[in-house]
Amino acid sequence: MDTTIEVVPRLGTGKGNNRKARARGIVPGVVYGKEQEARPIEIDPVKLVELFKATGNRNTIVSVRIGQDAPIPCLEREVQRHPVSRAIRHVDFYAVPQTPIEVMVPLRPVGRPKGALLGGRLRVIRRELKVACRYDKIPEALDLDVSPLEVGDSVRASEMTMPEGVSLVLTGDFLVVNILGKREGGPADEAPAAAAPAEEKKKE
Repeated sequence: MDTTIEVVPRLGTGKGNNRKARARGIVPGVVYGKEQEARPIEIDPVKLVELFKATGNRNTIVSVRIGQDAPIPCLEREVQRHPVSRAIRHVDFYAVPQTPIEVMVPLRPVGRPKGALLGGRLRVIRRELKVACRYDKIPEALDLDVSPLEVGDSVRASEMTMPEGVSLVLTGDFLVVNILGKREGGPADEAPAAAAPAEEKKKE
């Protein structure tokens, strides 16, 4: 999949110049990063929308070519939209460094828990986890095999296996998933799923 987008340098900056760009049907933006001086740009909105449809993943690396310069590998960092029309008004591209960066990656449970055969229910407590890796190692998702889990079992963040070149960023250990249901000889676990993230954050 080609994720290259060609843009042109934007000579002026500030709200006034941004309004003029939008009046011409152009989306203003900026490319910046730790190893990249901020560079104002102008983008064809049609090409921008096509790019976003093609990637479908905010962690996809986009090659931004400014004029005739070499493409700059970037992450889409922020997109500002009109509150009513949802038209794109401004976009920020973060030029990724060669050193590891921190990104949020979706959690993807894989398999059917053993506990589900006994009426248990899988509760996903954290749908995203923060990881550190090079830009070219960012995984599409973090797969977690939940098939061995029985009723009452849980998995903590520290027990997750990370892909090669990826490390989990932890400020404190927390539950990622657990299996709710009636334990043998005990009452059903009635804990509401929505309360779990707040409880875990307090522990951290």
